[in-house]
Amino acid sequence: MDFKLTQKGGWTYFYIPEMERKGLKHGFFTSSSPDLIHPKGDRAEFLEAFLLKDVIIFNQEHGDTVHVIKSHERPKIGDGLIITQKHIGCIIKTADCLSVILYDFSNNIAAIVHAGWRGTVKRITEKAVRIMKDLGCKPDNIEAILGPSINSCCYTVGEELYNIFIENGFSKNLFKRGGKGLLLSLRGANIEILKKEGISQIYNIEICTSCNEGLFYSYRRGDRNKRQINFVSLS
Repeated sequence: MDFKLTQKGGWTYFYIPEMERKGLKHGFFTSSSPDLIHPKGDRAEFLEAFLLKDVIIFNQEHGDTVHVIKSHERPKIGDGLIITQKHIGCIIKTADCLSVILYDFSNNIAAIVHAGWRGTVKRITEKAVRIMKDLGCKPDNIEAILGPSINSCCYTVGEELYNIFIENGFSKNLFKRGGKGLLLSLRGANIEILKKEGISQIYNIEICTSCNEGLFYSYRRGDRNKRQINFVSLS
């Protein structure tokens, strides 16, 4: 399934047109997009551009807390959001970590999670899938999109991280050794999780945030206090 780069109201983002036609409004934004994270960010303009009633942005803690948004609930802390209501935007901030979107078009339920290495080891993606199953979703109907992140070409890690992943049931195939040292595929780790949960429809926007300085902020590259946003809503 092909992805495209587009622009709306000043925001530039990658998305999958076919998924949007199914009812999933979503985007993986570039660093050239307006500020939406800080209190004085362009939230009103964002709501207008994407035809939303509200947007949820919370403090992330590299954990496995996933919130199901009901009524007017607006959580302050967590790393995952699940929505069943239309026109509510859910935002995940990244600067190398992986954002994962899940969507069941038959039940019109969507999720977005922030999966850095800590969240991945804690299996936050698995937790989001299982909550969706509890809400009536079947694995055959859940589709996943993996957004831009630091990829194994650039993600050097220490031996201690290798041991942590292996001890938590992940495959050795997620790691490779090269001239840069030991390299980890966060994307591959989350694909392992999704497949074990019975999800086979997995779409990759396999762009490395570290390699593409003109497109994305990257923590590893030195953008310590900057983040791009990743967004999902139901239409």
